[in-house]
Amino acid sequence: MWRVVKQLIPNPQSGDPAWAQRNTYVAKLSGSADQVWEYTTEAAATEKMNELSGSDGTGRKYKVILV
Repeated sequence: MWRVVKQLIPNPQSGDPAWAQRNTYVAKLSGSADQVWEYTTEAAATEKMNELSGSDGTGRKYKVILV
């Protein structure tokens, strides 16, 4: 099973400086209405990752992992 995960972007209210990058990826935040994207092939997951990356205006990064 292949899953698309997204970069966890820190809350602007957290006090982190703008240059601080978090290399943490999540499939879904607890309590959120986010959808978990899972696929049986890496190609299908990569296609969805590219779609999500192209439509996300936050600059967030996405990647595909094997679960």
